[in-house]
Amino acid sequence: MSCQGSIWPIISSISGSVSFFSSFISLFPQIIETFRDKTVEGLSPYFLLAWVAGDITTLSGAILTKQLLFQVVMAAYFLANDLFVCGQYYYYGILYQNRLATTGHESKPRITEENEMGATSGRSTKNSAIASALAVASTIGTAEALPVKTMIASIIYNKTAPATPPDSGSDSDVGRALSWAGAVFYVGARIPQLWKNYKRKSTDGIAPFLFITTLLCNLTYDLNILTSCEFIGSTDRKAFISNALPFLLGASITILLDMIYFYQHYVLYASDMRLRALECEQAQSEVAETSPLLHPQQHWSTRSHC
Repeated sequence: MSCQGSIWPIISSISGSVSFFSSFISLFPQIIETFRDKTVEGLSPYFLLAWVAGDITTLSGAILTKQLLFQVVMAAYFLANDLFVCGQYYYYGILYQNRLATTGHESKPRITEENEMGATSGRSTKNSAIASALAVASTIGTAEALPVKTMIASIIYNKTAPATPPDSGSDSDVGRALSWAGAVFYVGARIPQLWKNYKRKSTDGIAPFLFITTLLCNLTYDLNILTSCEFIGSTDRKAFISNALPFLLGASITILLDMIYFYQHYVLYASDMRLRALECEQAQSEVAETSPLLHPQQHWSTRSHC
């Protein structure tokens, strides 16, 4: 039985669709997180630079190799997301120097571990006065899934299917070069953000759901390629893997780096996130105590800022 008549094309198609959809929406949680926090202090500027460079490389490849309009539009869409985040960086990080940060998202939580127990049992105790203007932020950036770019890159260099690596031909060398360059940019973007988290001892300001979607994107992206009939039915799988290597290797390394983020967020710096959440809860309690006649919708608006 040929590959076309087996279950593999179905698995490949489903995994490819899941990967593409997840990558398409993966940046939205981070945009919302930054909007709610009103600060970009927890984000690395080098993360953003590498990310923008990767998207510019992808869009340039689509234009230079004269690909379909859809491919160019999709590459431009992801670059537009970059520019939107740059706009957030300018507005919150440069124009207002992170002074708009909402409660619980300042440089450091005002509640310490020493008084956490007392703060938890005595919710009526007032917080200390709000700290003076926050230090000027030197950072911005966000993560976006590697599959967003690698999938578009694979579309750019092959007009048949997103999961197929670049075919040999007149554009083969250019396609491979841009593919490797994009993979380096997207994988390298994670490293400065992880280092930033380590220096701050916090993952505040980074949406966990962003990394959940990127992990799903990368896993299904690799599955999409390795279950495709182009791979299973190939007479030269070694050559296929060689062409697909920047996509496969880039996605796999990104999976490992994303796991490091999860370790930072849920284990190493979980106490920091807990203190920030407690600070936010205390602020909400104070609003409720000092303004008991507030409409329920107004109380909800204070919660939405945490």
